[in-house]
Amino acid sequence: MKHKFEVTFTVTAKIELDDDVITAVDSEWRSQFYNLDSINDIAEHIAYNLLRGASLSRLDGWADQPDTNARLLDEDWELDEVDEVTK
Repeated sequence: MKHKFEVTFTVTAKIELDDDVITAVDSEWRSQFYNLDSINDIAEHIAYNLLRGASLSRLDGWADQPDTNARLLDEDWELDEVDEVTK
């Protein structure tokens, strides 16, 4: 018998972005990749991907940049909830 669970976490991450990561995002870039309008949008997008194990050079729009231009400095995970899924 197998059991399924829905597990919810809250994560706080600290990242470091090189200026080249931020300045790459202009009107031309947005027309080809993602509509990231602010520095916070850029940081959110990159942090999400870093937390999922991706490196900068694997992200659309930044493949030409070295991975050191976006680094995950710290992450803190807190377990919020665990529920067994019955369906």
